[in-house]
Amino acid sequence: MPPDLHNPPQLLVLPGTHDCANLGDLAMLQVALERLKGLWPAAVLRVLTHDAAALTACCPGVEPVPLRGRNRWLKVQALPRWLFPGIRPEFRRSFPLRADRVWKLGLFLWPAQYRMARRFVEAMFHSDLFVMAGCGVLADVFGFNARRILDTFDAAHRCGIPTALLSQGIGPIEDPALFRRASEVLPHLGRIFIRERRATLSLLQRMSVPGEKIAVTGDDAVELAFRERRADEGTGIGVNLRIARYSLLGQPAVDVVRHVLTGKAGQHGVRLLGFPISCGGAESDLQTLAQLFRGWEGRGEVGDNLRTPVDVVRRLSECRVVVTGSYHGAVFALSQGIPAVCLAESAYYQDKFRGLADQFGAGCIVLRAGEPDFAHDLAAAFDGLWSQAVALRPPLLRAAERQVDEARAAYAHLPSLIAPGASRPAFE
Repeated sequence: MPPDLHNPPQLLVLPGTHDCANLGDLAMLQVALERLKGLWPAAVLRVLTHDAAALTACCPGVEPVPLRGRNRWLKVQALPRWLFPGIRPEFRRSFPLRADRVWKLGLFLWPAQYRMARRFVEAMFHSDLFVMAGCGVLADVFGFNARRILDTFDAAHRCGIPTALLSQGIGPIEDPALFRRASEVLPHLGRIFIRERRATLSLLQRMSVPGEKIAVTGDDAVELAFRERRADEGTGIGVNLRIARYSLLGQPAVDVVRHVLTGKAGQHGVRLLGFPISCGGAESDLQTLAQLFRGWEGRGEVGDNLRTPVDVVRRLSECRVVVTGSYHGAVFALSQGIPAVCLAESAYYQDKFRGLADQFGAGCIVLRAGEPDFAHDLAAAFDGLWSQAVALRPPLLRAAERQVDEARAAYAHLPSLIAPGASRPAFE
């Protein structure tokens, strides 16, 4: 049972998606909030966001906190040490500086930004627990954002606020400066839940993170998809491609996937069903899916009507096999017992997909899209999974259920991070 804290406990959550446009990160956030609410039914749940309206629509009952306030606050902390002597417990109740005249000057010069920063500080330093929901941002390819996350958690730790990272894909981290910063911060956090053991576990060990703080939980979104599984197998072919700077997939991959999958859909007389995971910005999956379906006259749907994680999960339940360049496309499929061919080129995606294959086993095949025989390899992998789909379903579902159980067991330890009878400092 959770400790009997002052009522109600207050939790602050940093999500993986700041605008609810990435449906994989949104699924992890929704499951994390559900589990946290289960541990602390009376909790005040605050979530950092760039889009308060989207957040409250997707996650009812939470209180939005402007993420831009955190960003402004971090800029202030970067001022010269002679002007601001760092983030230390004795300074946590004043923002942005102890001197009232400096606060008033900032409010005069940048009123909106400083009010947002003040809102963030109030939420942060009133928190009984500060957590980051599932994501894959602590990696070289997102170095700037990774450093911001590490700086934020470093501040929380130094101010005595309990911390945890949930459902994390960490790495690859080869950049020496980022590795050093992560090694300074991560060993001091209360708990770190990771999605796979293949690459992340050894990385954390090299950072000297104590083993008792680490739990391999699988992806939090597994539970959402597992709950939506159908009793019978689908018949369609699911497809997603992630064309982005961090995936290294490009137009040649689109052309190969279009050629192979339209041929397979025609051969089996089934629908080709597109599904987006990233739905916003220049790297939206919807743009790539539109290219893939352009000019094809067979039966199928692009997926531009899918708006929520559950929408995508239910679309995938109609499929017998999925081919995906998005990590969460594979998570959503495998967790329902549907085998997946995963397309990776960058080291970032190879780590993600191979870790997922380690969690789920034979129903998850990882291919390098840049290989000379990619078209042949994709067709062969698809044919193998198509013929074995019924036999693969039970072991995939058992793997999903195991991960759900492991994650729930790990979450049950979070209340131990908060000392019984703990009280928040007065906020000035």
